Amino acid sequence: MENWRALIEKNLSRMTTQRVREIFAEINPHLVGDARFESRWTKKRQPAAVLIPIINRIDRPTVLLTVRSPDMPSHAGQISFPGGRAHPEDSDLVETALREAEEEVNIPRAAVDIIGSLGVHEGGLGFAVTPVIGLVDPRAPIRPCPREVAEIFETPLEWFADLSNHTIEERRHDGVSFHMFAAPYENYHIWGLTAGILRSLAETLQRDEAAQ
Repeated sequence: MENWRALIEKNLSRMTTQRVREIFAEINPHLVGDARFESRWTKKRQPAAVLIPIINRIDRPTVLLTVRSPDMPSHAGQISFPGGRAHPEDSDLVETALREAEEEVNIPRAAVDIIGSLGVHEGGLGFAVTPVIGLVDPRAPIRPCPREVAEIFETPLEWFADLSNHTIEERRHDGVSFHMFAAPYENYHIWGLTAGILRSLAETLQRDEAAQ
């Protein structure tokens, strides 16, 4: 996949928080105007960040993902990016993403070249999550923190760039059906917030406006 970084840098400005909200509305037209869901954009949320680690392997760039430990208090066993809530000592949300990645998968901060950030994604547990895209040195000593991460795996970036690999699933909340993105890859079922972030990343990898 050639010039993927140039594509992301060129298209990153269009993947704003507003665009993230538009995508949710596009797949849930029946919820536009529903106060129970419109309020998700206005209620106060805790700031958080995740790192989208892109590793420029010799054969092709990959995206690193984690399987959360079954002992975690939230989202146990689910697929996610390294990340978490902002701490008072973090200088900004990029620092949050880098700190969490170092804690969870041992990626040194110096091994990450920050490309930029996507718009805020509202998580189901009351977090406003900023996804930070970072190019990770392939020589980084990646390994999971057993307390938080059960498994690490990598997926080709070009696979996520193909919009046809992003599907839509139906869920229910408070008795209301809504749609969310999923990205099933081999034996991994990626869904929820992580899949939504990957769909946003996919828009930055398009060579035209077809994604909008």
